[in-house]
Amino acid sequence: MGKRFAILAIRLFVSVNLLYVAIFLKFAGAPGAVALFSLLSQRFHGLASQSIFRLGAGVFETVVAILLLIPETATLGAGLTVVWMTAVILSHIFVLGYGWFFVDALMVMVLALIYLLLTRDRSRCDKPESVGTSAA
Repeated sequence: MGKRFAILAIRLFVSVNLLYVAIFLKFAGAPGAVALFSLLSQRFHGLASQSIFRLGAGVFETVVAILLLIPETATLGAGLTVVWMTAVILSHIFVLGYGWFFVDALMVMVLALIYLLLTRDRSRCDKPESVGTSAA
């Protein structure tokens, strides 16, 4: 019961965190998010405009959060979260600097990794073992 509760709590916390950041910061155009994505856009020589970069990240985070909420796709969502947070952490290290967004990305990545570690045995246990008969 405790492990199942922890797995559910991690899924919900990571999903809510991703949705909060996407909806209230990226989609709403919060000044802090606009400043960060403007800096990223400048660093990549305007390859993508700040608004496209920011809204694209918000859409991706929303999709990943929905994947985490569905039990059948939660492992895929957690894996995508780890990959996404790796990119976010590297962008903070090399371009944006350290702050609350960096700490949030670290926390979300650690929780997604814990979720993957807690659920890795479930995928093996769900498959029935085939019992072979050998002719002697």
